Amino acid sequence: MSENDSLDLTYAEGHSDTILFAIGAILAALYGVGSLIPISVFLGATATISLTLLIAPLFGILLGPWKGSFFGLVGGLTAFVIGGSGGLYQLIPFLFLSPAISGLLTGLVAHPKQGDIRFPGGLFTAAYLSIIIVLYEVVNYEGWWFMLYYMVAVVVALVVQITGIELRFEEVRDNRITKLVLFAIIGTMTDFSLMTMGAVYIMGLEPLLFGFVIFPAMLIERTAAIIISVIITTAVIKAFPEVWGSNQVPSKSAS
Repeated sequence: MSENDSLDLTYAEGHSDTILFAIGAILAALYGVGSLIPISVFLGATATISLTLLIAPLFGILLGPWKGSFFGLVGGLTAFVIGGSGGLYQLIPFLFLSPAISGLLTGLVAHPKQGDIRFPGGLFTAAYLSIIIVLYEVVNYEGWWFMLYYMVAVVVALVVQITGIELRFEEVRDNRITKLVLFAIIGTMTDFSLMTMGAVYIMGLEPLLFGFVIFPAMLIERTAAIIISVIITTAVIKAFPEVWGSNQVPSKSAS
């Protein structure tokens, strides 16, 4: 490689990294503002499920685990400070960590190879969600089926781990988005996990309320969120080919 080629490559990487930070800041701001825009009222109370569920999967998918968790944390703190989701962030104090956890785990599942290390992101995610399932069932076993979507996410994480599936941006640009669906499932369920724990251990909601009232709403909301997240992610990847131009770019720049 000539000196000019090396300089061009360094410039391109620096330019892509700058764009990634800008996009991360935008996603964090959208997450915070989105917490003020309700999608549904949470159990008929003042707290609401907000547009944050559309943004959460994007942190890990687009930015990788490290930047994804960082900007996810910024987004969660923003939502906490501005009193998002009708005060739900104040009612469940640890809820601000949700997008950071989602960004980290989704990023490790979608982009397991970070530098010279290949992380078992699928195993980490399956273990984390399994803990959430156990913690829920210990208290709310009478409404056990509420965890079905979480169980699907565990299976997805294990399948991704076993098969070695990882995100390839050139496939997304060619409209092959099946993998994006898998990663969006991981992103939305890991983001929702702490809300579920807060509803169980802080709010003390009844098991049958989870099973017969929240569960049907969750099925609709999470499925819609996954579809919309995939659409948004595809649009962003296509809009910035200089950042997500090949599978080599995210493994280096988006992590």
